[in-house]
Amino acid sequence: MYDYQVEPSPFLALTPLLFMLAAWLYLGWTQMKMAQKLGLSQCAWWAFIPVLNLFLLFKMASKPWWWFFLCLVPLVNIVVFAILYIQVAKGLSVSPVWGFLCIIPILNVVALSVMAFAGQPPRYSPPPTRQPRQPQPVA
Repeated sequence: MYDYQVEPSPFLALTPLLFMLAAWLYLGWTQMKMAQKLGLSQCAWWAFIPVLNLFLLFKMASKPWWWFFLCLVPLVNIVVFAILYIQVAKGLSVSPVWGFLCIIPILNVVALSVMAFAGQPPRYSPPPTRQPRQPQPVA
């Protein structure tokens, strides 16, 4: 009876692609900033390469390369990523809770930005010790 034909909008077709591109850029940028804070500036660009960014994560967490195979095992990979992000959070002097929140969808956006852009806390420096006075020679 009613025959409606709706033309799909090209913008609607590109929306998921634009969203995925923005997410990829954001996640790469935060991982790059974390790597730079940890002193891995030479290989920080690895954050934008899809599989290479895992190896950058292993470097940031000081874990060996063979952990990559653990990431391929279902359910084990969740625990592995939790351990990796918690280690990175500790290295960045951020609460390990932020590292754990990186494995929870939606919250990971906030957690990664806190880990990447939170200022370095001031390092504790003990107060200077007072040197005892040397007795003055009496003239």
